[in-house]
Amino acid sequence: MIRKIIIFILIVACCILQTTVFALQSVTSVSPNLMIIITISIAFMQGKKEGILTGLISGLLIDFTYGTVFGFYGLLYMLVGYASGFFCQVYFDNDVKMPLILATVSDVLCNFIVYVVFFLLRGRLAFARFLTGIIIPEAVYTALMTLILYRLFYVINHALVNNQKKGRQSLWIKD
Repeated sequence: MIRKIIIFILIVACCILQTTVFALQSVTSVSPNLMIIITISIAFMQGKKEGILTGLISGLLIDFTYGTVFGFYGLLYMLVGYASGFFCQVYFDNDVKMPLILATVSDVLCNFIVYVVFFLLRGRLAFARFLTGIIIPEAVYTALMTLILYRLFYVINHALVNNQKKGRQSLWIKD
């Protein structure tokens, strides 16, 4: 139970950081997608079920803050969490290459889906401008933040797993 509460607090903290601190920076007019980073990190370390739940909560928070169609980002991030959960079997403790690749690819795919649903279907065909102005800078920024945040999420997850293992070895708790 403690694990779920801490993960929820991390999701809310990432949402607050993404919508306030990183949204205010004016260097590139894009911000890193922290919600994808936490969804991928949790799914990569814990599996598909945790990834789906983390993605759903992350996506619904994005829908609440600045989504136009309720549930769109919830579904999108849920699929990202599910897909990233498949790579849980190749999870290595301190390796950041796989989450980095997953975060970058997921960010590009999510932005492409957003472009198709919200722009292309409405007749706005400026894909080159969307690609160079939003997709690529956000993917680079997300990749750089993944290098920093994945290690933090790894340390927190490792501490939570060790705490859970100690609780199971207690004489009072039966499996």
